[in-house]
Amino acid sequence: RGAMVSDPGPGGLPAKWAARLADRFVSRRIAARASGPDGPFVVSVGNLALGGTGKTPVVISLARGLAEAGYSGAVLTRGYGSRLKGPLAVVPDNALAGDEARLMAAALADRDWLVVQAQERWRGLAMVSEKSPGRQVLILEDGHQTAGIARDLDIVLLDAWVVENASEGTRLKPVTGPVFPFGPWRESARGAARAQVLLLETDAGELPPGTDGQEVVTFQRRLTLRTPVGDLWECPAGATSGVLSGIARPESFENTLAGTLDQDPVLAIRCGDHADYGPRLVREIARAARESQVDFVVTTAKDWIKLAPFWPSDPAVVVADLEIRWGQGKTLPELVGARLDS
Repeated sequence: RGAMVSDPGPGGLPAKWAARLADRFVSRRIAARASGPDGPFVVSVGNLALGGTGKTPVVISLARGLAEAGYSGAVLTRGYGSRLKGPLAVVPDNALAGDEARLMAAALADRDWLVVQAQERWRGLAMVSEKSPGRQVLILEDGHQTAGIARDLDIVLLDAWVVENASEGTRLKPVTGPVFPFGPWRESARGAARAQVLLLETDAGELPPGTDGQEVVTFQRRLTLRTPVGDLWECPAGATSGVLSGIARPESFENTLAGTLDQDPVLAIRCGDHADYGPRLVREIARAARESQVDFVVTTAKDWIKLAPFWPSDPAVVVADLEIRWGQGKTLPELVGARLDS
């Protein structure tokens, strides 16, 4: 974070062309948005990178914060990893729904917030308006490149940025690199200009506004270890562990665990993002863990929601919850609430 990417990366000139094509494609799709939302206040939470930037815990924290402030609402997600086209109201124990959708549904179950999964987002929005009218706010998860749905507020999570001194003052400038397939980006930094809020994971103090005048909100992710039933868990001294994840950036999760456990894990198992865990794969994972003689396996909450039906009694499992801590100044729920009220 904070490092400038100044070259086109692998691919040279073709990578530059790919970035221009991606920007043009996205801008044309976004131009096809509806003229304006008729119903709830629509907030998009998205990013410029391909996966793994913390959108799910941010959406959960935003929704819970708004619910605690008295707002009723819903979350609309595409349901990555699910074969169900939707639209459908997601419940945590629906094994056919997307893992992130199930995780959000579980986290918001006590707040009377609806989670709707739909591959075609406009169908999901229609379902919310028809089946649950009167919702004040709708959070469009991973929606920055989504066309066909207007929104009142666009929020973008940044993976990298620099602070520049310009004639009009200090500004925060988004930074990206080569777009897919030459790199891990969906579009160039120009895509951030469509947002009104930039969201940064950093412990830095007050930061300047974005180059296009965007408000800047900061946060940090805090890891909390729990038992499968949700109780807080502390690592016993001298215990050996393994790490299991099926996420876009497993190394980030493994690094976050550093310092939380009594000693470094002796085993790391990485499955593909949105891994489709079944009985056979779970048996193989558990066998590998037993052969490594680990006392317990640490996995993510997103993985555990799919692993739980198949996991044996041995080895023990510890679930790592990612919670959001908002930085200095206005929190994201406060900012969205103020926009909604105005």
